[in-house]
Amino acid sequence: RLQAVPLGISLAGILLLLQTMVFPLYVSFVSYGHRLDILSLVISPLANFLGFHTSTNNGLLFVQTIQQTSAVTITWEKLGFFLTLNLFLGALFLFVILFKRRQILKNTMIFLVAGALYLLLRFIAILALYLTTTELSVFWDPLLTTLSFLPFCLLLMKILPLPVIGDLAIQAPALHLTKKDLVALILIILLVSSLTGAFLYQDPGSKKTGRILIDEYHSQWEDTLRPLDTEWYGLLSTYNYYSWAHWLKDHYPVETNINETFSADLLSSYDILILKCPTESYTTQEVQSIKDFVQHGGGLYLIGDHTNVFGMNTFLNQVSEEFGIRFRTDATYELGTGDLSTYTPDLYFSHPVMRHVPRFEFMTSCTLEPTSLSAYLRMENIIIGDRLISEPGTYSTENFFRESIASPDSEYGYLLQSAAITYGSGRVVAFTDSTVFSSFCLFTDGYSSFTLGVMDYLNRTNSSPSLNMILFVLSLVFFICVALLLRTTNRLQILWMFLFAGLLAFYLAAPLCSHLTNLAYPPPMTSTESPQVYFEQQHSSANISVKPTASLGDNTNNYGTFYVWTQRVGLVPSLASTLHDATKNSNLIVIINPAQPFSETDIKLLTSYLETGGHLLLMDSITNPQSTANELLGNFGIWITTSTADQVLLSNESENGSLIPRGNITFPYLIITGGTQLLINDKNEVYACSVEIQNITPGEQGRLIVVVDSSTFSDAQMGGTFVEPTNRQRQLYNTEFFLLNTILPP
Repeated sequence: RLQAVPLGISLAGILLLLQTMVFPLYVSFVSYGHRLDILSLVISPLANFLGFHTSTNNGLLFVQTIQQTSAVTITWEKLGFFLTLNLFLGALFLFVILFKRRQILKNTMIFLVAGALYLLLRFIAILALYLTTTELSVFWDPLLTTLSFLPFCLLLMKILPLPVIGDLAIQAPALHLTKKDLVALILIILLVSSLTGAFLYQDPGSKKTGRILIDEYHSQWEDTLRPLDTEWYGLLSTYNYYSWAHWLKDHYPVETNINETFSADLLSSYDILILKCPTESYTTQEVQSIKDFVQHGGGLYLIGDHTNVFGMNTFLNQVSEEFGIRFRTDATYELGTGDLSTYTPDLYFSHPVMRHVPRFEFMTSCTLEPTSLSAYLRMENIIIGDRLISEPGTYSTENFFRESIASPDSEYGYLLQSAAITYGSGRVVAFTDSTVFSSFCLFTDGYSSFTLGVMDYLNRTNSSPSLNMILFVLSLVFFICVALLLRTTNRLQILWMFLFAGLLAFYLAAPLCSHLTNLAYPPPMTSTESPQVYFEQQHSSANISVKPTASLGDNTNNYGTFYVWTQRVGLVPSLASTLHDATKNSNLIVIINPAQPFSETDIKLLTSYLETGGHLLLMDSITNPQSTANELLGNFGIWITTSTADQVLLSNESENGSLIPRGNITFPYLIITGGTQLLINDKNEVYACSVEIQNITPGEQGRLIVVVDSSTFSDAQMGGTFVEPTNRQRQLYNTEFFLLNTILPP
C-alpha cells in the first residue's frame, strides 16, 4: 500500500509526458480545421430518435425548438475530443505495458468504438443543455466538461477492466547495457534529434536585396498614397497605410503599383510583393504571374481582414488558394468575454516572424485554413490563437459583423490567424487583421516588429535541398533501424529507453534549433532615417492606448492621440517600458505625468543622454498629485510650482435679471520657473520652457523641454484619432506640433 503512491506518481508522470508530446500536434491539427460536417448525418437521426427535431444542410445541424431554429456546427471542441484523446493516450499506454499484442488490439478497438459512441451522445446532451439555458459556454466550461466525462471513465472501468499494476509492471530495467542496447540508445538519440530538427529547424535561406512592391491597383482600402500631415483629419486620415508604407521605406526600397496589372516583367524587378486589402479581382494571367514570381524565389505577403469585408478575402483567395491557404469569412474574439484577443509568442519555439515580437494584440481577425493535404503538411504556423471564438460573417450589416458573438454555429479553441508556406524557391505569408497596420495604431502592440519579421522572412529564397526534409528522411531511417534492432526486446525496456534517450535528445536538439533560428533571424536594426520618439513608461503614470474603444471610457489620462500625432510631423513613436530602453537610439524621450521616483542612476542616465545630443519632453499636470517631476528638473535649474487664480461667482437672482456678484473661488494650476520661456500666458507665467544642454560630443546640442498642464493634450481634450476636430482642438494640435518642431526641427 505504501508503494502505491510513488507508483501512481510515476505512472502519472509518464502519462503527462506522453500527452505533452502529443499536444503540439493536436493544436496544429484542430487549428487547421475544426468542423466535422460529416457527423451531422449521424447526429441528426440519432438526435431525432432521442426526441429532438433536427435536420442538416451543408454540414450544419439545424435544431428546432418552440422559440427558434438554431444552426449548430459540429467541431472537435464541442465533441470533447481533447479530453478523449488524453484518455486514449493513457489507456493505450496501460494496454501496452499490461497486455499481450492481440489483447492490445482488441482493447483499443473497444475503446475507440465506445469513445466514438459516447462523444456523439455527450454532444447531444450538451446541446440539450444549451437549448435549455442558451448559454454557449456549456460547450467549453471546464467543470462541466470534466463532469461530463466521468460516466465515460466509469464505463471504461466496467468494459475494460485492468489487472493490478505491480511494481514490476513499470519498473525500470536493471542498468547493464549490452552492445545492442548501447547502439539502440544512440539510434534513439539520433531518431529523436533528427525528428525534432525536422519540425523545429527554420531554414535561413539566402537573403535578397529587399525590393518591395505594394499593390494599390487592386485596392481601394488602407491607402498608402495620401500623407498623414498637419492639415488632413478625420477617420480616413489615420485609418490608412501611409505611415506603414513610409516607415517601410526607412528599412527597404519600396515602390507602389497604382496603374499596372501584374506581369512577369513587372514583378521581376522586385523581391517582395504585398497584396493588401484587395477590393477588385485578379485576372487569371495575374494569378499565374504571381505564382511564377514566388516559384522563382519571390516573397508574397497577403493581408486580409475579418468577415470578408469589402470582399477582400474572396479576392485574396484567388491568389492564396494557389499556394494552399484559404482566408475564411469569419471574425475572432476572446472566448467567453468577446474582447479583442492577445497573442504571446512561445519563448523558444516561435516562428521566425514572431521571434522578436513580445506581444501582439489583434483588432479582430479572420482565420485561415489549408486547402489540401499537401498544404496541411507544409504549412508553417506563425500565430495560432488560443481561447478564441470564431463567428461567421454576415452580409446583412455594414461591416459584415454579426450582432451576436456567441452563436451555436461558431467555432472556438485554437484558431490559425497567420501562416506561412514555401512554394518553389519562394515564400508566402498570410495575415488576417489588416487594421493593425493602420496609421493610428502601427507603432503599438507589436505591429511594427511583426512587419519587420515578415519582411525579413520573405526577403529570402529557400535552401535547396531542404534540410528539414533531409532530417525527416533520416528520422525514418533511424526509426526503421531501431525497430529492427529492438524487435525482440521487452516492450517495457523499449519504453524506458525511449523515455531517457528521447528526453535527452529533445532537450539538446530543441534549444540548438532555437539558437540557430536566433542567429539566422537577428533582431531588426532601428532605422535612423526618421527621428525616433520614445514614450517612457517606467516613470510616467499616463496611459497610452490607441484602440478605438479607449474613447468609450475615462480618457482624461489617456494620451493616444498625442502619441499618434507625432507621426504628423515625421516622427516614429514607440513605447519604452524602462528608461534604459528609452535612451537607446531615440532622438526624443517623452515622459508624461511622472509619478515614480527618479533614482540617482536614472538622473545620471538622463543627464548623459542629454549631454550626448538627446532630447527630453517632460509634461506634468495639476491632476498628478504624486508628481516626481521636480526630482529630475531641479538638476537642470527648473521647477514646477503651483499658482492660484481667483474667479468671481455670479448669480441672476436680481429683479431685472442682471448678474449679481456673490463671491469668488480660487483654483490652482501649474507654472514653471527657470529655463528659457517658450509658452506663456497673459500674466507672463510660463507654461513651457526649454534648457539647452551642452553636448560633450561633437553633434547637436541636447535639449530639455518642460510643459504644463499635460491634461491639455489628453484624449479628453484632443479627441480620438478619428475625430473631425473643432477649431479649439486644431489649436491644441498646433501647440503640440510647435513643441515637437521646436525640439526636433523638420
